[in-house]
Amino acid sequence: MYSACWQRTLKRAGRLPAGYNVCGRDIHMVAFARCFSFRLTLWLLGLAFTTAAAAQSFTVTHAKVSLIAEKNSLQAGQITWVGVLFDLEKGWHIYWVNSGDSGERPKIQWQLPPGFQAKEIRWPTPVRLGAGTVIDYGYEGLVLLPVPIQVPADYKAGKPVMLSADIRYLICREVCIPAKTQASLAIPPTSAGSQAEDSELFRSTFENSPKAWPTGWKAQVSDNGGFFLLSLDTGASEPKATFFPLEEEQIDNSAAQSVAPYPRGMVIKLKKSDQLLKPISALKGVVVFGAGRAFEVTAPVSGKK
Repeated sequence: MYSACWQRTLKRAGRLPAGYNVCGRDIHMVAFARCFSFRLTLWLLGLAFTTAAAAQSFTVTHAKVSLIAEKNSLQAGQITWVGVLFDLEKGWHIYWVNSGDSGERPKIQWQLPPGFQAKEIRWPTPVRLGAGTVIDYGYEGLVLLPVPIQVPADYKAGKPVMLSADIRYLICREVCIPAKTQASLAIPPTSAGSQAEDSELFRSTFENSPKAWPTGWKAQVSDNGGFFLLSLDTGASEPKATFFPLEEEQIDNSAAQSVAPYPRGMVIKLKKSDQLLKPISALKGVVVFGAGRAFEVTAPVSGKK
């Protein structure tokens, strides 16, 4: 189920002795132990994961997973925001849309009433995870993955609906555990809840999510062989930034990203991945200048191919 994670990690572990398998983020001293733990845990999960989200506990899954809504009412023909809320035990993490050198992003399979349609996850800004030669992109702590739900035009105001989802995710610390659960949400809610707290979670998540690249800003990439030089013209000098690639195996995730400010922006030097075998026409991702300043960027590539 998570073979893509293994394949990416194995590529970075070419010097491991024959017979070794790699299953988690760390491909060094703990690789063998993590693979054994992974297989054992996978067998145990067949027994453990038969309960709904409300019955989960940190001691079993290292996460509590639930569905929450931005609002407790629906409007015909409009978008409503529903989110998968992960409350992760300290030290454990899940993954971004591009998980980095290993891992796997969460997947959601919705069961919705007729006429309702779920769109793509609006991924919050990730953080860099790990150290050394293995760097991943993901989330720790309390994480909300918002999803826009299209309400059908013929929906009758006030009519109760039940939204359900099967959620699969990989949660990691020293070991990685494939987990699954089912969560449901009634709108309007059947009992009094913390609607104000849920709405605040959506607000803070949107505030800290990547925004569209502003009109008037410019981005371009120069290919100089072993590196991409990402030039960002924002109209002001930018002293620091981190680039998160949207596509896998384009940059070396573990390599340092050097930043050279200039009066109207900056240049970020990105080492190419040794798995990048074909030229690319554009570099896509998220640039984070600081708290609340994350932007989606698509920069055309020019120069050496």
